Amino acid sequence: MFDKWLNLPAHLYLKLTALTILTVGIALSNVLMSIGAIWIIANWLIQADFKNYWVRFKKAPAAWFVVGIFFFLIISLLWSEDVQYGFKDLRVKLPFIVIPLVLATSAPLKRIHFRYLLYVFLGIMVITSILNVIHYHAIADEQPDIREMSWFISHVRYAVLTNFAWITALYLIRRKNAIVLNFLLIIVALWMVYYLYKSQVINGYMLFLLLIGVALFYMVLRIKNNGIKYISIVGVSISVLLAAWLANSKWNEMNHCDKIQFSQLELYTPNGNPYFHDTLHTQRENGNYVWLYVNQEEMQEQWEKRSAIPYDSLDLKNQPMFGTLMRYLTSKGERKDSVGVVNLSMQEVNNIEKGQTSVKKDAGLVSRLEAFIVEYNIYQDGGDPNGNSFNQRIEHLKAAQYIINEKWLWGVGVGDVPMTFEKAYIEMNSQLSLENRHRSHNQFLTIWVALGLIGFLAFLMLFIVPFFEIKQKDFFMVLFLFGLFFSCLFQDFIETQAGVTIFGLFYGLAIYRESEIQDVI
Repeated sequence: MFDKWLNLPAHLYLKLTALTILTVGIALSNVLMSIGAIWIIANWLIQADFKNYWVRFKKAPAAWFVVGIFFFLIISLLWSEDVQYGFKDLRVKLPFIVIPLVLATSAPLKRIHFRYLLYVFLGIMVITSILNVIHYHAIADEQPDIREMSWFISHVRYAVLTNFAWITALYLIRRKNAIVLNFLLIIVALWMVYYLYKSQVINGYMLFLLLIGVALFYMVLRIKNNGIKYISIVGVSISVLLAAWLANSKWNEMNHCDKIQFSQLELYTPNGNPYFHDTLHTQRENGNYVWLYVNQEEMQEQWEKRSAIPYDSLDLKNQPMFGTLMRYLTSKGERKDSVGVVNLSMQEVNNIEKGQTSVKKDAGLVSRLEAFIVEYNIYQDGGDPNGNSFNQRIEHLKAAQYIINEKWLWGVGVGDVPMTFEKAYIEMNSQLSLENRHRSHNQFLTIWVALGLIGFLAFLMLFIVPFFEIKQKDFFMVLFLFGLFFSCLFQDFIETQAGVTIFGLFYGLAIYRESEIQDVI
């Protein structure tokens, strides 16, 4: 419409503006995401080129599944009790259908416009990541929670974007650019990997390793000389096995504890009071057992002489104060008695008050993996899963499996997903507190809960069909489809506005644009 009135490609400019707003919004603001989604569908409707829309849609099988899943969600309201929540959830999921549908039915995005959006994405990621670091260090003394390193959106969602940013930088480096530009892109890629390392998001680490593997496999497939290709495959395979062996060795090293010599355990503190030794409880901190050499009375007496926070209250991260103190002393190799508390410096007392449970702080990957091991060991010993993200996720997965066993074919309907999870936790007698009883943290299972086996298979096809639909599979398409797939394994990716917008935007950009002829398999 506007094109004819203005004799300009006005709708193209409006679409690019909407995509720019979405690209900036996914890292910055839910408001921008909403504006971008409304803008892009409004422009599509006003353009009203429905004849060509239909022609392109018929040639876009991946878009069929996107539309099919969304309409199946609508139909599932028929067997949902909580229809009001169902409509709310559908409203959140609108970007899931809107963005891919517009990109699939519009003229393919030109390479120059596509690259422009990638540079916008890298720009906003550099800006927000720097602001995140500044913000975190500004509040670290008062609130030393590494999750605060993501200021604008969820730290888990931002870890996905960080992974996508270094992939984008690598993709752009592969183009024929000026030396200075390639140098800047290398700096951006390295910064994103460093930021990911410091953010301590386990999902982000796992996604990074998986994408590295996919990238290596992709590059090997593009080698034309068969001899070199086979040598490369062997080399990559050996590298993967070596990395797995090193990871297993490091895991065993961090998980190692000396065998307890029960007969040699001392029975009394230096003050002559009896120690409590729980030899059946294997919770560890920094390789030491938490529940050996414990005298709560001595700890409480000395702690309350040194801190204004009572021993039997909560620290500044809302964790039991005595537990934080015990874990910190254990991480130092100190005994949990008056001597151990006296040996703490004032800085360490402040750190414990702020919720720091280990003498090791913010050591990136190693620090997070050690915390992961502690959490898992606590859970294996029948401990409370609350407050431990990994243990909570195991409970979430168990709840999803419990529901699927009962409603495996048609699911419970989009409206009843939260209600059904709540009911499942009650029936399972889960230890999770009410505020920690979430969905499965696996998008495939959450879709299965809502839509049953058919919905699960349809969602799975979203990641398979493009490899048959698109003949020229470039680096960006392959890496981003795998990235979205892996992200859906680790979280309920399309259940929040940020997640569903990230999914819709990058899914559409990965498939519906002009291909890079020189970079395909």
